[in-house]
Amino acid sequence: MVDYKTFRWFLQVLGCEEAFDRAFYQYNDYTVFDEALWEAGDAEYIFAHAFDWNTTPEGREYWLVIDRIWNIKVIKHSYGNN
Repeated sequence: MVDYKTFRWFLQVLGCEEAFDRAFYQYNDYTVFDEALWEAGDAEYIFAHAFDWNTTPEGREYWLVIDRIWNIKVIKHSYGNN
């Protein structure tokens, strides 16, 4: 499984960390997104279930592209090709 630090790095590299955090906190009742919450979830599906893509200023297509890139990262990590 991809770890939390890699996920945060991924968001930073793509320039979407702030947008992700904003959308996540607006959509969920959580006040913090940290390693404990990460460990309780499923890395492969984090984008698909973190918030409703359609209700963000970035829109569904923006998050769909990031989700696809994330899934490639997870698959590569799973097969030892980071």
